[in-house]
Amino acid sequence: MKISFLGGIREVGGSCIAVESSGDKVALDYGTRVGEKAPDRLPTDFDAVIISHAHLDHSGRLLDLSNRNPVIVGSKITRDITTELLLDTIKIQSLNGNSFYYTEQDANKIERAWWVRDKIALPKMSIRLLPAGHVAGAKMISIQTEGKEILYTGDFCLHDTEILVGSRVENLPEKPDVLIVESTYGGTVRRPRRELTDQLFKQILKTIEREGNVLIPAFAFHRSQEMAKRIDQAIESGVLPKYNVYTISPLADRITEYFNSYKHLFTDEVRKQKRPFDYRHVRHLYRTQQIREPAIVICTSGFGHAGASLHLLKQWVDNADNSVIINSGYLPPDSPLNIAREKGELTDNGRVISAKAEIEQIELSGHADQTELIELVKGLKPKKTFLVHGELDQAEALSHKISGISEVYIPKKKETVEI
Repeated sequence: MKISFLGGIREVGGSCIAVESSGDKVALDYGTRVGEKAPDRLPTDFDAVIISHAHLDHSGRLLDLSNRNPVIVGSKITRDITTELLLDTIKIQSLNGNSFYYTEQDANKIERAWWVRDKIALPKMSIRLLPAGHVAGAKMISIQTEGKEILYTGDFCLHDTEILVGSRVENLPEKPDVLIVESTYGGTVRRPRRELTDQLFKQILKTIEREGNVLIPAFAFHRSQEMAKRIDQAIESGVLPKYNVYTISPLADRITEYFNSYKHLFTDEVRKQKRPFDYRHVRHLYRTQQIREPAIVICTSGFGHAGASLHLLKQWVDNADNSVIINSGYLPPDSPLNIAREKGELTDNGRVISAKAEIEQIELSGHADQTELIELVKGLKPKKTFLVHGELDQAEALSHKISGISEVYIPKKKETVEI
């Protein structure tokens, strides 16, 4: 059996790992990287492509398979959200005037090629999909072949969030021969989630008291819905006062409808509600011009690269009464949010904008931190552990912590190992 590490290696994004036995070859994820201009070509000769979850860094290259009659496997909501994200990618490329090979028909081919399964049998492989936490519909992938077992975590978390139950170690296969685990936050220990949500509400309250605006960039899938639900419930319970609260993202709005349709995927409390993601105190807007200030605005893109978040960042960041709340732990170094936070300024068509607003990073993440990653490895006791989907310093920090439990490897990109 061979494992080839094709993407998401010593970096975050572009995840793709090939597993090949004597008779079968599958891909674990088929993702792209944010802002990637000329991606490396990935193999297309797979018997099946298994998608862990719908974020584009795990699914965004599927359009490359649209004319190859692929077998794609994943959860039902992952299929639906991935299709929406691919259609949105095609639309954005067209609006930006970029030459792009793919059309809506190609995204629809991917949807039709999708097998909604928790188990799949190939001639020499048995594959299971197991709950991963992280986002709605996310799965870990277990492969049994040639008398060995591989567990690929994709992105995961063990902790529960306000709307989603985390993965449970006791429900995962013990002592796999190979564990391929993300290391996004391999060197990071987060504070308890309750403390982080308290910090979020305190920052919002400070800004409300000075009648400022709060900008919360968020990904259209899961983070937008989670943040809107969190703030809506806080206003309903009196933790936050009534204020103008908006979401701005047609894509996030469409995805929210899926969250209502798939409410059985969420916590017991969410399931009890008829339409849990119809908010009482949060309105969806289509344009930034519709905002009535002062306001709290949850909008895309999550890294501030484009869309309403970039527009409002440029508009609001020079006012000390305002706040920008970053709820992602990882930021691309060249993202406007990171530049504003690190350099205290932004550049807009040659104009320098001073970043006077409070910029707070409150990492309400759906990823496992170092503590959870160690807990996973201790609980499973894998023979070999490969660290992927993390910058090298994060992978090295995690490797140091778990090297006494398992043989640990940090593969290089395009490296192939035999098991």
